[in-house]
Amino acid sequence: MKQRFNALDVRATVTNLRERLIGIRLQNIYDVNAKTFLFKFAKPDDKELVLVESGIRIHTTQFSREKSITPTPFCAKLRKHLRTRRVTNVRQLGIDRIVDFEFAGGEMGIGYHIICEFYASGNIILTDHNYRILALLRTVQPSETLKMAVGEIYNVKTVLNDFERVSADQLVTALKSAGPKDNLKKILNIKFEYGPAMIEHIIIESSLDPNMKVATDFDTSEDSPMLHSLLEGFEKGDELIKSTKDTVPEGFIVLLDDKKNQKTEDKEKIEIYDEFHPYLYKQFENRAYKKFETFDKAVDEFFSAIESQKLELKSRRQEEAALKKLEAVRKEQESRVQSLLSQQITNVRKAQLIELNLQMVDAAITIIRNAVASQMDWQDLNDLVKEEKRRMNPIAMIIDTLKLETNQITLVLSDPDLEEDEEDSENEGNEPQFIKVDVEIGLTAFANARKYYEQKKSTANKHEKTIEASSKALKSAERKIRQDLKETKITATINKIRKPFWFEKFLWFISTDGHLVIAGRDMQQNEMLVKRYLSKDDVYVHADLHGAATVIIKNKPNANGQPIPPSTLYQAGIMSVCQSKAWDSKMVTSAYWVYPDQVSKSAPSGEYLTTGSFMIRGKKNFLPPVQLVYGFGYVFKLDESSIGNHVKGNNDNIENEENSVQNEKPEIDQSDKHINLIEQKTDPIEENEINEDSVKNESAETSATTSGASTPAREVSQSDNDSDDSDDSSDDENAFPDTQLQSLPISTAPKTSSAVNAATERTDEKDETALQADKYNLEEYGDDSEELEQAQSSTGSNTPNKKFITARERRLMKKKNLTALTDDVKQSLEQKKETKKQQKKPAKPAEKAVASPPTTARGRKNKAKKIKSKYADQDEEERQLRMELLGSNKGPQPKGKKAKREARAKEEKAALEKERSARRSAEEKAKKAEKEEKEEKEDNETESKPVIAESEGVDEKDKETIRQMLKEENITVLEADEVANLSVLDSLTANPLPEDIIHFAIPICAPYTAIQKYKYKVKLTPGSLKRGKAIKQAQSVFFNLNDATAREKELIKSVPEMEGINTMMSKVKVSAPNLEASKRKKGGNRR
Repeated sequence: MKQRFNALDVRATVTNLRERLIGIRLQNIYDVNAKTFLFKFAKPDDKELVLVESGIRIHTTQFSREKSITPTPFCAKLRKHLRTRRVTNVRQLGIDRIVDFEFAGGEMGIGYHIICEFYASGNIILTDHNYRILALLRTVQPSETLKMAVGEIYNVKTVLNDFERVSADQLVTALKSAGPKDNLKKILNIKFEYGPAMIEHIIIESSLDPNMKVATDFDTSEDSPMLHSLLEGFEKGDELIKSTKDTVPEGFIVLLDDKKNQKTEDKEKIEIYDEFHPYLYKQFENRAYKKFETFDKAVDEFFSAIESQKLELKSRRQEEAALKKLEAVRKEQESRVQSLLSQQITNVRKAQLIELNLQMVDAAITIIRNAVASQMDWQDLNDLVKEEKRRMNPIAMIIDTLKLETNQITLVLSDPDLEEDEEDSENEGNEPQFIKVDVEIGLTAFANARKYYEQKKSTANKHEKTIEASSKALKSAERKIRQDLKETKITATINKIRKPFWFEKFLWFISTDGHLVIAGRDMQQNEMLVKRYLSKDDVYVHADLHGAATVIIKNKPNANGQPIPPSTLYQAGIMSVCQSKAWDSKMVTSAYWVYPDQVSKSAPSGEYLTTGSFMIRGKKNFLPPVQLVYGFGYVFKLDESSIGNHVKGNNDNIENEENSVQNEKPEIDQSDKHINLIEQKTDPIEENEINEDSVKNESAETSATTSGASTPAREVSQSDNDSDDSDDSSDDENAFPDTQLQSLPISTAPKTSSAVNAATERTDEKDETALQADKYNLEEYGDDSEELEQAQSSTGSNTPNKKFITARERRLMKKKNLTALTDDVKQSLEQKKETKKQQKKPAKPAEKAVASPPTTARGRKNKAKKIKSKYADQDEEERQLRMELLGSNKGPQPKGKKAKREARAKEEKAALEKERSARRSAEEKAKKAEKEEKEEKEDNETESKPVIAESEGVDEKDKETIRQMLKEENITVLEADEVANLSVLDSLTANPLPEDIIHFAIPICAPYTAIQKYKYKVKLTPGSLKRGKAIKQAQSVFFNLNDATAREKELIKSVPEMEGINTMMSKVKVSAPNLEASKRKKGGNRR
């Protein structure tokens, strides 16, 4: 049977592959076994599967094969370099059995080659465009002429160019070199590269005998007709070979002629494949064969049939081995039953013999018992028995041996009734049957017989029980054998010792928002965390409890100063509290969080901070009381090719959340506008005056600051200005997070000076008109730019520069009832609309010169002039800082501790809401700006570079085809910016997909809210269970899950025991939905 390719087979296959593969991309590579690889090529409407077995064969296939779940390192290397690359050429190197696949370069413009060798043991070699070896399947021992190793150059020049035509001189030289016993077929096959089948075809085509002796039967002279016909045969063979260079040859499978099968089996004729060839050679024309359209299909059919036969044979052998085991168990059970039955028969027979020889047995027992009682030596007693046997004493004759150490003697007994019959039959040559019976010398003959009858009864009971239990034993053995058959299908793998991540030396988990949360295990680690790992954008979490962990929430690298989400803060608080004494005492309490700049190692004067202790300065932000509920689970390390599936999913979830936030945002904006209208103040000059007057009355309240406040509240007028401009608001709110956004109605708030009362009267009318404008959506009318410039250039006088418009007139304008309005109002309305269109940003509320009736106090003008000259060099930022230091922009201060607490809570809540809304608006603007920039860049690139060469990169159409190809393989392609933003945490997943490639499992102990969506998780509450037993209980739950895969179970089992114990909390109670079922199952297995 032909089992591997020759040079002509490789040539025919390469012709077919060149026609089908050039121009399409390699979608993926799989390893079927250690030497066989499946290359999957794809184009939009078609797939091509190429099977390469090193040293044996190469062909396309239409048959599905089982692929290994985890790729080998060599397969992973091939995937890394070749996946999604386009095939540019497939060629045979000379006439050798070597195939060279050439792949186009990607973005870097570097191409690759896959060289497949099909001689000797074969090899598969990955090289770059210069044929420098990057990886190889089989390591080859170096020799003087050949050095095959990574980094060496693969020598392509050593192979021959092509099939050379055989000349007459070459043929004569080859024939003359033949030995005396060499036949024609053998010598031509050695000297020329045609292969044995083609050589035999050429000889038969020349009408010669392949087995003729060359030295004696072949004429090698120049005018020899044999030589001329042989040359003509070689020419025909060369034409046949040349035809395969341009056209794909047909395929033929020659069947084996088995005469025995034809004689024995007449009903069904079994087809046994023998050889495959690209041509129907002369020697096979008279044999049965099957014809195929292409040689490739013939080879695929040939090897696939052999593979299926091998698989069937393998499975059949496994079944036979299982049946042998089952048969052995059945035979063992039968032998047990048979032995018990034979014991019953033997015991009954012995008892009967004792009863039949009652007197003799009693006499023997009495003699031996008396001798032992007289303290006779055992050896003398034995000699006495032998002496009596010589004297033919009948009692001594039945004694066989003395077993005095066990208080027994062995008697040789026979049936006396049968002895008479045997005496009559002595003449016939039959010997009497004697049976050895052990009797105790302390019992009588009847007692010994009764003992044998009792043994028979107990053996009969055992016999019945054995028969009943044999069916159960057979069923259990069958079940076990089936389990063994299943286990033989699972291939055992040896995992490498993994390198732990830097955060695994601490207590750690990943929050539901994707933030890394780490905590120290002891004082030294607490010190290390703060000094080495606490950075500017992180958050420090702690609890005022003995033993509470120092917890740090690491902000994401691309967060750009964004705050930590509340859910992550709460989960970190649970971690800090659960690591303290609160876990043992089951005490529910709260943790707090602060910014990194509030954590200091410098102690107050006269005090000392121990290792792991820190000083917190400023306000502590306390979290809600935490529940003592923890969890234990496993996360899995993903392969690089599988990360995209999970990153894309997370991004989709984030986009959905952002969309929901955008849907809610208009309501927030409306509330912010309303707050801005309520909190409008007078112009800055008047505020300076009011603040200076009110400082004296409020000096007691404003001079003292609380130690808990991190930053003072900023001025209200500035917050009003910033609320209209989202970009400015985001910066200012980050600088002053405790901004007071919402205040009590101005008319009801208590005032401490007459200046404030005057300002209240003036602002009441403005607030009323502003509320009305907000109610009827009149904000779109805006302000006149010329009037605003005049207001800015004024010296602070309250004389209006434009006509005052009442609320009634504004309502009439809204309804477009122009008959009730003057011409001046109409002109001002039109001017406002034009300026609103031209202006990109709306004017700030502080710069508005809202007209009001003149209410000038005495000396107000002169005072304003003095203030203007005094603060001429002061800019807006300096003025705001001074106002904050004076505390005059805080408004009315609530009296009483409860009122102050409520006011502070309202301020913090309002500040947080405004900060969120401003951050969202800033993020949206930034995203829009980025999108616009990208679109502009893409437009510019497409205009300047309409066509991109393949060596420089891939165009949009190719990118789409690549994306589609990888999508079919369940591989998600990440963009360049997404790859740049990937972190270590993105390669960890708690919910691996079936198509994911996972390398190892990592145990994780975290708040239950953080691991609630994990596939493998159990709940931990305070209890009395130790770490080792808790780990075993958790693993028993995980292994009994219905959706747990064999690979995941294997990785969980491979986690070192100490690694899991160090991760688990102590003194816990494990809870899970199927915990009791797993316990019952475990107990059942023990029984």
